[in-house]
Amino acid sequence: MKKIVPLCLCVVLFSSVAFGQERLNLKLDRKTLEAGKLQTFTYEYKVEGQGKKKRGVGVILIDAPPERVWEYLLKWDSMGEFVPGLDYYKTIQSLRPIAKGAVGESLIEGKLKFPMLTIKYTLDVRFDEPNLRQDWRLITPEEVDEFARKGIKTTRATGGIKNIEGFEYLEPYAGGSKTIYYYAPIVETAVPIPAFVERLLANSTLPGYVESVKKRVETNGAYRK
Repeated sequence: MKKIVPLCLCVVLFSSVAFGQERLNLKLDRKTLEAGKLQTFTYEYKVEGQGKKKRGVGVILIDAPPERVWEYLLKWDSMGEFVPGLDYYKTIQSLRPIAKGAVGESLIEGKLKFPMLTIKYTLDVRFDEPNLRQDWRLITPEEVDEFARKGIKTTRATGGIKNIEGFEYLEPYAGGSKTIYYYAPIVETAVPIPAFVERLLANSTLPGYVESVKKRVETNGAYRK
C-alpha cells in the first residue's frame, strides 16, 4: 500500500531539531479555531550549538475524527489532485511497512510545478501511526548515491533547493469528533531566489496545503484543485 506526505513552506534558511521529536506550544485562538479558519505562527525553538531558530506553522480544525484525517494524510500519491502547485507525489520505495500501531517509512518523490519553475526532489517520510504524526526530510546527495548502489533510483533536488523538511500531527478536539491539524514545514534554498518564486512557494505550501487537506477530508475525498 503506497503512502504520501506533505511539502514545504516559505523560504527560510535554517535546519530543524531532531527528526520526529518536536512538539509545538502554541496559544490558539479558540474562536478562530472553531470557525475552521487557518491560524499561522512563527515558532521559535532551540537547536543545539545553533541557538534559537524559527519555523512557520499552520493550524486548522478539521470536522472529522483524527483517525479519519490520518487516513487521508497517508495517501501521498493522491495529493497532486488537490494540493496547489504540486504536480505529484510518488512513492518510490517502502523502507519500513506502514501498518496499524507501527512506525513506517517511505521514500517519496515530489514535483512542484509553477510558471517558469519546476522543482523535483525525494523525501524520506516517517509515518508514526501511534502518535498520528508524520515527519519528512530531503535525502542528501550521498544518500542518493547510496540508494543507487542498492538499485533504488531516487531524484536529487533541483531548482536551487538545499533542504526540505518538516512535520505534521493531529490532536483530538470536541471529544474526538474533530481534529486539530498542525503543519510545520521548512524549505531552504541554496542560492537567493526571485521574490515571485518565494511568493509562489509561500502561498501554495503552508496555507494552500493545510486548507486543501481540510477540504479533501471534509468532502470525503471529492475536493480537487
